[in-house]
Amino acid sequence: MKLTVKSKLLCLAIIPALLFALILSGVAAWMLQSSADQEMQETRERLVERNRQVLQNYVQVALTTIKPLHDASAAGDMAARDKALELLKPMKYGDDGYFFGYDTKGVRIFRGDSPAGVGKSFWDTRDPDGSYHYQTFVEVAKNGKHYIDYAAPKPGDEAVQVPKLGYTVYLDKWDMVLGSAINMDDIDAAMVQEQQAVTQRTRTILTSVFVVTLVLLLVTAAAGIWTANGIVRPLRVLKTNLDDIAAGDGDLTHCLVVTSRDELGDLATSFNLFVDKIHAMVRQIAQMTTDLAGLVEQATQQTLRSEQAMQRQREETDQVATAIHEMSAAAQEVASSAQRAAEAASQTDEQGQAARKVVGTSITGMSSLVNDIRLSGTSLDSLQQDVRSIVSVLDVIRSIAEQTNLLALNAAIEAARAGEAGRGFAVVADEVRALASRTQQSTQEIQGMITRLETGTHASVEAMRRSTEAGEGANQKTNEVGVSLDSISTLIGTINAMNAQIASAAEEQTSVAEEINRSVHQIAGAVENLAEETEQSSRTMRDVSALGGNLSALVRQFKI
Repeated sequence: MKLTVKSKLLCLAIIPALLFALILSGVAAWMLQSSADQEMQETRERLVERNRQVLQNYVQVALTTIKPLHDASAAGDMAARDKALELLKPMKYGDDGYFFGYDTKGVRIFRGDSPAGVGKSFWDTRDPDGSYHYQTFVEVAKNGKHYIDYAAPKPGDEAVQVPKLGYTVYLDKWDMVLGSAINMDDIDAAMVQEQQAVTQRTRTILTSVFVVTLVLLLVTAAAGIWTANGIVRPLRVLKTNLDDIAAGDGDLTHCLVVTSRDELGDLATSFNLFVDKIHAMVRQIAQMTTDLAGLVEQATQQTLRSEQAMQRQREETDQVATAIHEMSAAAQEVASSAQRAAEAASQTDEQGQAARKVVGTSITGMSSLVNDIRLSGTSLDSLQQDVRSIVSVLDVIRSIAEQTNLLALNAAIEAARAGEAGRGFAVVADEVRALASRTQQSTQEIQGMITRLETGTHASVEAMRRSTEAGEGANQKTNEVGVSLDSISTLIGTINAMNAQIASAAEEQTSVAEEINRSVHQIAGAVENLAEETEQSSRTMRDVSALGGNLSALVRQFKI
């Protein structure tokens, strides 16, 4: 919220007065309320003390009445107590004041001249608030406190509880508590009247304080308005003169009129001095603006030429960087291909070495196989010779069997000629002939087997001979493969060495190309930074030119 100087001055005058009035009224109200509360408390205490004294006096009067009987009686003298009761029962004071008596067990002995409840024990009778005031009657009478505050039903309206104050004394000879009680509701009524009177007095005082405060506030507001008008009026005159200067198209030749010798007059004089200084400064700025415009135009042309040259250099540097980058990429590709070729050659060499090992193993195995086949052929030749020897033996056995058969036949013929004498010999001859027949038959069977064995052995020998020739041929071919693999391994080693040289050269070329590429990129970055700085300088010169134009426009607004 925008406040004028007059409003601020009025606030400065009225707000403190208003705060003072509110604080004064609040303090006065608090003091009056505290005083009223204290007065009410003192009045209540005074009325209660008055009732306590009145009640004590009444009980003392009753006690004085029966004192001669009590002093003259002995402990437990009920006859003297009955005489005292005759004196106490009819005694009354005020509108409804009476005396009562209870023994130490709460049994009612008398209650004025009313027979209600006499002889009944009230020891366990509880009040609505939960207390046992009959027990308290006995307690305060014995301990010497005498007073008790309690509530009892209002006479004529048992549902209403009224506050009461009791006073009891203990008569030890008769074991009787004598006392009386008065209603305390009259104090509440008196307090209500007193509260109304205090409230009325407080309102009257607060009204007076409010009226005085309001008058003081009005006087302060009037004084504030008068003072504000005295300060604001010259300020308005000064504002009018300043508006004339502002509305005169920046006329720095116009001065304020000094009409007073106070602070406002000093302010107008200082403003006139300030305008004179601004006038001279604006004139100098106008001249410097003209000179600045010429210098800015020259610098702008130079910056434009530098910017064009830097643009051409940037383009050429980008082309060189692109070519170097492509050469580096090609070198890297060559190095990569050489590396892959070296790896492939290395793998081929490893496989050739493995093949050489396999071929060597094959050569050794083939040599062993040829030797085994040769040994097998020799064994088969020996077997064939043995078979031929067996055939010769079988021919001898066959010849022996035929001769034996002939001999046995001759023996049988001779035995037949001998008759009975040659019968035994004939039997033997038959047996020999049968044996010779079986030998001849077995020999024929063995001959068949030997013939088949000889045929198989001859086929095996031929097969072994062919296998030996094939093994020797395979062994020779395997040796030739081993020689070829040795040649291939030598060539692969040569290829590996050449690939290593190519990879090393490609890596060196790549390293040199990368170094050149980094240098070119650094040059390109420097050129880019220089170009950006040149562009920034160009923009700055354009901004300076614009600022010079704006400054010229601003200076032209003033009349110098």
